Amino acid sequence: MKHLLSSILTLILCTVMLLSVHAQDVKKIDIKSLTQSEIEKAQKAMIDAGLSEEEAIKLARQRGATEQQINEMRQRLSEQDTSRRNMYNLYEEPEILPEQDTINSQRTSEFAKELKVFGAYLFNNENLTFEPQLNIQTPKNYEIGYGDQLLIQIWGNSQNTYQLRVNNNGQIVIPDLGPIYVAGLNFEEAEKKIIKNLTAIYADMGGDNPGTFAQLDMGQLRSIRVNLLGEVVTPGTYTLPVTATVFNALYLSGGPNEIGSFRNIKVIRNNKIEKLVDIYNLLVNADPTDNITLKDGDIIFIPPVEKHVMVNGEFKRNGIFEIKEGEMLSDLVRFAGGFKAQAFLGNTQIVRQAQQGQQIIDVTYEQLSTTPLVKGDTIQNTLITDRFENRVSIEGAVYHPGEYEWTEGLTLAQLIKKADKLLPEAFKGRGLITRYNSDRTTSAIAFDVEDISSGKQNILLKPDDEVLIKTHFDLKEQPYITVNGEVLEPGPFNWSNNMTLGDAIFLAGGLTEGADSTFIEIARRLSYSDASILSDTIGHVIIANISRGLQLGKNDAEMILHPWDQVSVRTAPNFRQNTTAFVSGEVVYAGAYAITNKQMRISDLVRLAGGYTPRAYLEGATLERFSEELGAEQVAINLDAIIDDPGNDKDLLLKDGDRLNIPEFMQTVKIIGSVQNPYSITYESGRSAKYYINRSGGFQAQANKKKTYVQYPNGETAVTKGFIVKRYPRVTPGSMVVVPEKQEKQGNQGAWLAIASTMASLAVSIATIINITN
Repeated sequence: MKHLLSSILTLILCTVMLLSVHAQDVKKIDIKSLTQSEIEKAQKAMIDAGLSEEEAIKLARQRGATEQQINEMRQRLSEQDTSRRNMYNLYEEPEILPEQDTINSQRTSEFAKELKVFGAYLFNNENLTFEPQLNIQTPKNYEIGYGDQLLIQIWGNSQNTYQLRVNNNGQIVIPDLGPIYVAGLNFEEAEKKIIKNLTAIYADMGGDNPGTFAQLDMGQLRSIRVNLLGEVVTPGTYTLPVTATVFNALYLSGGPNEIGSFRNIKVIRNNKIEKLVDIYNLLVNADPTDNITLKDGDIIFIPPVEKHVMVNGEFKRNGIFEIKEGEMLSDLVRFAGGFKAQAFLGNTQIVRQAQQGQQIIDVTYEQLSTTPLVKGDTIQNTLITDRFENRVSIEGAVYHPGEYEWTEGLTLAQLIKKADKLLPEAFKGRGLITRYNSDRTTSAIAFDVEDISSGKQNILLKPDDEVLIKTHFDLKEQPYITVNGEVLEPGPFNWSNNMTLGDAIFLAGGLTEGADSTFIEIARRLSYSDASILSDTIGHVIIANISRGLQLGKNDAEMILHPWDQVSVRTAPNFRQNTTAFVSGEVVYAGAYAITNKQMRISDLVRLAGGYTPRAYLEGATLERFSEELGAEQVAINLDAIIDDPGNDKDLLLKDGDRLNIPEFMQTVKIIGSVQNPYSITYESGRSAKYYINRSGGFQAQANKKKTYVQYPNGETAVTKGFIVKRYPRVTPGSMVVVPEKQEKQGNQGAWLAIASTMASLAVSIATIINITN
């Protein structure tokens, strides 16, 4: 049902979009603004057309429908009257065949979802099914009946296979042997009888040393018909496999309806009650004995429920439960899974409906097993209070902060001892107790930590007292230094007394190869006395040097650092990492070359590569360069001019990672874009772009002629010039002539063309579907 509704919503959305003649662009359609009448008309048109979900989605997306529009349409349709869904009901026939089990697994009991009747999820949970078991080993006591298929396998000196069905006379008919009556026999009895009769055909099957053997197996089992009556979601006659049980039938029918009983289900066989089924036996006690196997002609009758009660509160399972006569409140608590850990057991309340109004009944834990329930009762339970009766806490500078038990006469010194004494860094000058007054306001009580720990002072604690002792680190800013620049592990580091410059470089992992150890800058804050005087000075700078080996000695490495010092190690002025440029293509020695001089240029790279070969096409040479700002890019160069005049402005300085490529001489010109026949043409000297365009069949109607341009092999471009008389760019070997298209103009004509195209597509789709269905 869910999948069908999804398809209908999608089809309606597509129809609305395809039939809308007021919008030039499908994306501009506001689904929320469509009237209900428009949606209903579109719905009818789509259903009449018979478009499938896939075809509708494809058409909608071809016209530019967005996923947001699809979602909005689904929401609009979900808000309509649920009566519309009834016209798409898939379950018109009451008889259900075994192969329809998967369809019925989608059936849900809407009332159970809303009211959360305990047990209803068995019949509306997609992840839990009670489907009949078909592929199971045949029990020896299985009773063979009319319609069963028997498989007989013969092997040994003789070989044969029989597939026989029990006829209406209870017989199977074996060729060359005749009928054998097997109906009513169990599987083991039937096997012995059939093998005994087969000895009339296969003489060596009997005796003490047989040469032919036989085996009986069950094939397709017969079907049975059962009737589900009473308060069933979908009552009727059901055709089921012979192995079906009561729960199979209940599952396929949707189970009890909103007033059906879950605990008094009757299985009637031969006009007698064969079994009273209580589903709670399975749900609460895990007892499946009520789930008996059905027989042909059985009636499953679900009477109305007699007593419903509701559970709401601190129980493991809340919802509506069915109670039998004689069951007590303790039974209901058991059905609800028991109390939660935080439930207040001292008082469970029953809210009962009376003729004079509602009543509240308080039930103690001891009265649960003797308190009866009546129809309509609501049982509720509350949380225990979250307040502690005997708690004190201590936080901060102790080894084990946390909550502790308060006892009469507990002192602050005893609490500190419980917390495994003070930390060495504890601030001894002050601590604080936060105490709750009777009205839950608080009072602050300060104490001297040193006096408490030495025994000079003691304080008697009260319940809920909160003790806070800080460390001296908590009461001041933690000093640190910073090391940056040419060190292996730059960053901030905790400052310590007597820390030196060498210590700081050591913490930062030492100097890099590019560090200038003779020029290290130390930026220092103003002292407290200097900072108290208003001036333009905000800090001091100290220049120092250090041994690269960080050995201890009498030099600036032993300079004492102050808190907040910032150490910056500069890069040596002429230090450079190894840099490399690459050359490929038509050179004598292609490969990587080290850049050894800041003034090395492209011409130098060609020279180092042994020069270019006779087949080199210098006009097509390109330079690929990478930069952090622009990433990888192609740089247009004129290698011919660079070789003729090395060192000129076009002869670029090399950078690390540069890649020069000199291609082989090119012999073709490529024409792409809005031309009749885009392809590559052999280069002819002296020809302009117009010549190659004509060779490709000329411009197409939508070609933007004045925007025609030529892209040369080295990356440069040249555009067409002139207004009345166009001057097309020159073309070199390996060039690409590009003819762009004009942008479509938006107007009424375009809108009507789009509408016509849409209607034509819809007509073709409908015609195709009609032809298929016919």
